[in-house]
Amino acid sequence: MPEHMGTHIDAPVHTVQGMWKTDQIPIEKLYGPGVIINVKEKVKSNPDYRVTVEDLMMWEKKFGEMPRHAIAIMNSGWSDKYPNKTQIYGSTQHTNISLFHFPSWHVDAVTWLINKRQINAVGVDTPSTDFGQASSYPCHLTLGKNNVVGIEYVANLDKVPENGSTIYVPVLKLFDGSGGPVRVFATFDDEPNITNAAAILTSLTSYFCFVIFFSMILLREIGL
Repeated sequence: MPEHMGTHIDAPVHTVQGMWKTDQIPIEKLYGPGVIINVKEKVKSNPDYRVTVEDLMMWEKKFGEMPRHAIAIMNSGWSDKYPNKTQIYGSTQHTNISLFHFPSWHVDAVTWLINKRQINAVGVDTPSTDFGQASSYPCHLTLGKNNVVGIEYVANLDKVPENGSTIYVPVLKLFDGSGGPVRVFATFDDEPNITNAAAILTSLTSYFCFVIFFSMILLREIGL
């Protein structure tokens, strides 16, 4: 079975020998609070864009401090290009890495997530946790040596809120594997405002029904 095709994980051993293989990854490392880093606007003008520490600071400015042990995934809008290989790789040469153009993470941002927020996993909606023309794979190596899972080719990120979800990464437990196919999914309250409004409306309705009922009893008692 292909381990690194379609939506899949890179086990830490994929780049660093002696680290976790697929079947050795603790289950608690395969789920966590969802952190979606939306860089779609930046990618429009720079297909080689890499998520920076500043992007993470902007997320925290908007939503508050990032929860520990989260699953952080870049949303660049790249999944809309599937299954067109030329658009995915940003090149007609599908095997020449030096010509690839697609976004990913900057190693400084990955390092910050590991050291400051004890991240469980780092993901992308592109082919790699390193940007297209990376030759030394710094993000892969940083994730590997810290026993942090990488997730590649994630789709449908526009359907997941940037904050407030729980993301699950149920990879096949392949013995001695360096990765494996996964169907990433998230749980969240997709209509919190409607839910709250419904609860308030229900409470008000009950209150007014009580007032009307009590008033009718009172009027009957006084003979009106």
